[in-house]
Amino acid sequence: MKKKILIAIIIILVIALIAVGAYFIFFNEEKTLDVDTANQTLASSAPFNELTSMDVTAEELGTIMGINTENVEKVAGKIPMMNVQASMYLLVQAKDGAVDTVKSELDNYLAQYEEQWSTYLPAQYALVQNRKVGTVGNTIYVIIAENADTLEQEILK
Repeated sequence: MKKKILIAIIIILVIALIAVGAYFIFFNEEKTLDVDTANQTLASSAPFNELTSMDVTAEELGTIMGINTENVEKVAGKIPMMNVQASMYLLVQAKDGAVDTVKSELDNYLAQYEEQWSTYLPAQYALVQNRKVGTVGNTIYVIIAENADTLEQEILK
């Protein structure tokens, strides 16, 4: 009788271990954000498809935004060409182990950007204050636009 109970317990434990392993393999994938796909989505959406803007390259990321490009795998985005619009977006894929560093540098830039707009064009300043910033896997995104909530939902699908 004790052998049967012991065998039943062992079988239940083996099944439980297999189920937990299967869960982690099939349902607990690390989420990622494809920079190229998100860039296409944002670039073709209002307001970015209507604004006079320039593409963000690694050079602008380093010189304008003060982000160490040695920690960056890929970057995409649009920033305004003239200081009459604050709308912009950035997608920065950090190298493994550098996400926190890049996020901190990007937060510093965004604080400066907000300060810049705080004394100029109140409606644009409100956009900067209501920006969407997030991290998915190794990719950090920033969206500053009137429809930032909707655009964020679009790229996170």
